[in-house]
Amino acid sequence: MLTALDLLNRFLGYFNIQDKAKGKAFTVVAGVANFYVLYLAIRSLRYAGYRIQGVLFLLLFIVLLYFIALNVLYYFTNKTTKLDISPLIEKRLGGNPERMKAAEAALTKGHQIGAASGVFAQQELLPTVLTTTPKQQENLANLIQLLTTAGTITTNYQGLDAHAIQRVAQKTHKPVSAMGGPVELPYYRLDIQGDQVQVLGGLNALNAVSLGDVTQVGLMPVKAALKDYQLAAGHVFLQGGEHQRPGRHGLLKENHPYEIVVQFAYSPRADVTGQQN
Repeated sequence: MLTALDLLNRFLGYFNIQDKAKGKAFTVVAGVANFYVLYLAIRSLRYAGYRIQGVLFLLLFIVLLYFIALNVLYYFTNKTTKLDISPLIEKRLGGNPERMKAAEAALTKGHQIGAASGVFAQQELLPTVLTTTPKQQENLANLIQLLTTAGTITTNYQGLDAHAIQRVAQKTHKPVSAMGGPVELPYYRLDIQGDQVQVLGGLNALNAVSLGDVTQVGLMPVKAALKDYQLAAGHVFLQGGEHQRPGRHGLLKENHPYEIVVQFAYSPRADVTGQQN
C-alpha cells in the first residue's frame, strides 16, 4: 500500500494538481489498498501457525479503515464527526487548537497593523498613487527578504491547513494571502524635498531605503497637496505574494507582485485655513 501511495505521489507531482485533489486520489488508493491488508488477514487466519499475524493484519485493517473514513469526510464532504480523534492527537503532539483558531481569525481579519506611527482617525487618511524605479523595486525585494529572515513576516498562512484556508476564503469571499493580508512595515517615513515625496521603509531607522515616489494624494497631485496640507505617513502596508482562492476542484494558488500601499494622514495648513494650531 505504501508503495502504491508513493508511486501515486510521484505521478501527481508532474501535474499542477491542488492539494485537495491529491488528497482525494490518495484516499481512493489507500481505500483500495487497505482491502489487500484485509485479504492478508483472512488468509493468515485460515492457518493455525499464522493466526496471530492474521489478527494483527485485521487490527491494522480496522485502524486504517477508520482514518480512510475520516479522509473521505474531510476531502469529499464538508462534514465532521465527533469520532474524529485528530484534535486529541494534535494536542498530544503539542498542537494548539486555540492558536489555530486565532490564526484563522487573523487571516479572516486581513490587515496586520503593527508599526507605531501614531493614531489617526480613518477620515484623516487618504490613499496615494506611487511610482517605482527599478532600483526601488530592488530595494523592496531586498526588504522582503530581510523581513522574512527576521521573522517579521511569514508566508505559511499562519500554519493553517487547506481546510482552514478554505473556510477563511468562504468567510471573506476574497483570496487568502500567505502573509495573512497586508502587513504594516516595521519602520517607515517620508522624505520631502521641495515638491517631491519619497516613501522610505525598512526594518528600522538605520536601514530605511527608498521604496517609491508619491505622485498623487487622494485626488490631488502631490505638489498641490503639499501646498495645502501638512502630510505624514499614516500607514505603509506590504501586500502581494502567494494567495489561494477557491476553485472548482479545491484551492488554487496564485502569485502577485509584492508592492507597498501608502496612506497619508493630513491636516490643513494654517496659512490656508486662516486657523492657528
